Amino acid sequence: MDFKKDLLDSWYLNTKVTLYLLENIEPEWLSVKLEGKGRSIGEQFIHINNIRSFWIGKVGEKEDLKIDKKYGKDKEQLLKSLDLSGAKMANTLEAIFDEEKITGYKPHPLAFYTQMIAHEAHHRGQIMITITRNNLPISKSVNFSLWSWNNK
Repeated sequence: MDFKKDLLDSWYLNTKVTLYLLENIEPEWLSVKLEGKGRSIGEQFIHINNIRSFWIGKVGEKEDLKIDKKYGKDKEQLLKSLDLSGAKMANTLEAIFDEEKITGYKPHPLAFYTQMIAHEAHHRGQIMITITRNNLPISKSVNFSLWSWNNK
């Protein structure tokens, strides 16, 4: 078993799941909020991207991948940005795993990795709650696919 390879593969699966969710969202849903408050669906995806950008800049390459809120309704821009930041985060994780240490984050590289995946899963859940509560007609197979990583 190659833990580094498996961790990086799992990061790619995580990114793929986030992109899959966005691909299955209608563009007009991107402005929808939960009970009219908080972040819209599009803003949730922007937040995922911008947190990746923050951490890549803090513990990895000094590169700004943030996207502005104005792109919250632009599905193609969101897909492109999330794909790029997912790949850049994979590069950052690979460097951290190679060095077996992380600067700018405590306690250790595996906790950082876990936090990144947990953060994104949390926001995917918020997006699904927003979709469900607003009675948007998303396929049940999309919901199940978010948890079927063995099929990705």
